[in-house]
Amino acid sequence: MEKTYFSNKVYIYTFIMSILVVLIHSVNFADDNTILLTMIQSADYNNIDLSGLTGIPAHVENFLSNAVGQAAVPGFFLVSGYLFFRGLKDLKDIGNKWKKRFMSLVIPYGAWNIFYYIIYVLLGKERFSLTRLHRAVAEYSCNPVFWYVFQLILLTVLAPLFFILLRNRILTFGSMLLYTLLVVNGVDFPLINEDALYYFFFGALTARWFKESFETQSTGKMICGLGLITASWLTQVFTTVGMQMFVMAPVDFHKMGIIQYLYVGGEISKMMGVLISRWPKHWLVLILSSGGQVLVNVIRRFLICYGIWFILPLRLPTARDFMKNSFFLYAIHYPIARIGIYMLEYMNVGYHKAEDQALRLFLYFVTPVICVSAAYLMKKMLSRKTPFIWKIFSGGR
Repeated sequence: MEKTYFSNKVYIYTFIMSILVVLIHSVNFADDNTILLTMIQSADYNNIDLSGLTGIPAHVENFLSNAVGQAAVPGFFLVSGYLFFRGLKDLKDIGNKWKKRFMSLVIPYGAWNIFYYIIYVLLGKERFSLTRLHRAVAEYSCNPVFWYVFQLILLTVLAPLFFILLRNRILTFGSMLLYTLLVVNGVDFPLINEDALYYFFFGALTARWFKESFETQSTGKMICGLGLITASWLTQVFTTVGMQMFVMAPVDFHKMGIIQYLYVGGEISKMMGVLISRWPKHWLVLILSSGGQVLVNVIRRFLICYGIWFILPLRLPTARDFMKNSFFLYAIHYPIARIGIYMLEYMNVGYHKAEDQALRLFLYFVTPVICVSAAYLMKKMLSRKTPFIWKIFSGGR
């Protein structure tokens, strides 16, 4: 029974992360969420007037796509690492898991990359050649969101190494300390995304050492979850922009509106900035380094990932069928999200009128509904009419 509750919670957790992924790519107050973040920060910290581009609706998009949404893919890595190592007792068991992951990861990875390459060729955005086809399949050149699947495949290949490192706690935490020192000092690891390894390995670590705590629930853990999410919000002080605005050259907070002031942490962030400014200078330099920022972002996203997990009660309502379609949803959501943005531009919807801002925010929240519905309808149709094709593109899920 407890296993059933846990499996149901995994479905709902990954569904939430899927919605967040869609929200990341659905922003329409800027070309993408990175540009939106820059605009919001410019308006909040530097009092740059961008009119309707950085109003409350844009702040809502920024909060969901950047503050919360950036934990979505890390959440997938975390759960993937956990499920792979959950119940893993011997190295020989890895072979059996590899067989399953070949079907659920490698096959759909190649199939979707070929599919999107063909679409690009038909639209005239790519030329057909074996070289370009190979690049599309191996390097996801026409399907950028599949960087996640590529990394997951690589991390799954490294499972025997992780299994050895997880044999005892000293080796486990010692190896992560060494890895962290290498990351902070800017060592570049070929192919592997440095922060992706953190998320996957900590999922494996949780399955190995903290399984009982992770799979049970209590009021205390729910409170802890809220605390973790709050801590993630406060650690914005340690980001590059946060260090600049709160520590290195504090901004004039009196020029901020009350909403912006509270959004950036208010008095708490100001006090943290004063305390951090007294730290030794080499510590500040280390935090601001590229490796230091990788670690800062990993910690911030970890706090949200674990926070959301612990907030969710163990005995949740049974996940509906459309919630058990996260991989297929991930595979099709991007073009649907972009079509919505192009539609707004085609309709010449502006940014300055209140009704235009409301329409943009409405479409932002409707896009996940459209994506989930489209993925579910395609699932029903393909699984009924062409089960083999469905098996290929869904990874046998």
